[in-house]
Amino acid sequence: MRVLGINALFHDPAAALVMDGRIVAAAEEERFSRRKHGKRPIPFSAWELPELSARWCLEQAGLTPAELDAVAYSYDPELARPADQLGLNDPWDHLRQEYARRAPEFLAEALPGLDPAKVRFVPHHIAHAASAGQASPYPDCAVLVLDGRGECGSHLAGRYANRELAVLGTQSLPDSLGLFYEELTQHLGFLRSSDEFKVMALASYGRPRFLDRLREYVHLEDEGGFRARPVPWSSLVPPRAADAPWTQDHADAAASAQACLEEVLLGLAGRLHERTGEETLTLAGGVALNCVANTRLHRDGPFRRIWVQPAAGDAGTALGAALHVAHQKETVEAMPTAALGRGWSDDELRAWLERADVPYEEPADIADTVADELARDGIVAWFQGRSEYGPRALGHRSLLAHPGYAGNLERLNAVKGREEFRPVAPMVLAERAA
Repeated sequence: MRVLGINALFHDPAAALVMDGRIVAAAEEERFSRRKHGKRPIPFSAWELPELSARWCLEQAGLTPAELDAVAYSYDPELARPADQLGLNDPWDHLRQEYARRAPEFLAEALPGLDPAKVRFVPHHIAHAASAGQASPYPDCAVLVLDGRGECGSHLAGRYANRELAVLGTQSLPDSLGLFYEELTQHLGFLRSSDEFKVMALASYGRPRFLDRLREYVHLEDEGGFRARPVPWSSLVPPRAADAPWTQDHADAAASAQACLEEVLLGLAGRLHERTGEETLTLAGGVALNCVANTRLHRDGPFRRIWVQPAAGDAGTALGAALHVAHQKETVEAMPTAALGRGWSDDELRAWLERADVPYEEPADIADTVADELARDGIVAWFQGRSEYGPRALGHRSLLAHPGYAGNLERLNAVKGREEFRPVAPMVLAERAA
């Protein structure tokens, strides 16, 4: 079965192709359009499709749109309700639903030859769940999905048994851990639905002194699920303008929100473990991009193993939707690698370098050459193979620097144009990885 997965409605538009149960390609539109996140998550952009990444996926398999058996769209407009009924202040959300309903005709126009009757709507959180539970190497696992919103909810808890999903719990809007974190992101002067990772980083410089206040608005509910209502952030800390310096109060607000989020996540994971008895927890949804919270779950939670979809945000629903539809007809294989995106041959790279008049050399042992450069305190741009699926640089598109030299954190942040409080990731030998 040949299934093209599409994420388009909110942000991070992406496409993924599954053929005969095997993942062939997956990539975000931003890797082709060079627009960060592909587009902004506003109702007026909901009609925009990941045309470039979809065409690229088909090219990788030598397929035409007419040869597809199905297109899996990671949102089901039939499950949606008006925003005011969901407790959301989004007066133009009805446009988003209308664009979703018309997705088959939009896709047929973008991909000439596609039969619009082949478009299948997959519930948003089911697509997220499949991107974790069906893509992971563990056919039997628990799955936890947390994000800003789907059709009418913000959370799914379930269990995969031999790749078959049983939904055990959901959370209705307006309660949303993702929206809770987004609102603070905006209050702190960062870009909402984009810069939440900056709040996570800023939290490491603060103390959770507002945690008790936040628990009044965000906490587990005794009967299951959680409550996450709008927090009056201005009563805790003043808002920060985007070009203003951050203060200790801002860092303390970030630390408090991070601690509150982790408390609820641990509680949800504990309940899910009690119900399933599984050793493995798989995670997806934008909240699962919070690597600090994931580390806390691994360290203090009840599960022996945690597997996180690298494209945990909405981009990953393209893959999840495709896997979900394919699994209805055939056995699907686990995600073999995160390097599912675009790559170039050596000849193509040489042509690009020569066209740009960039001097280059081809060392016999590139690892040895790079090690020498790092030892001299140089910064290396490492580019190899296909690009990663998801927002994290996982060794195919990375900047490298020697951690033994003081000041390299600041140097890397300066090179990348990032805030001074942003962290970098460690790189270790495979045999030393836990």
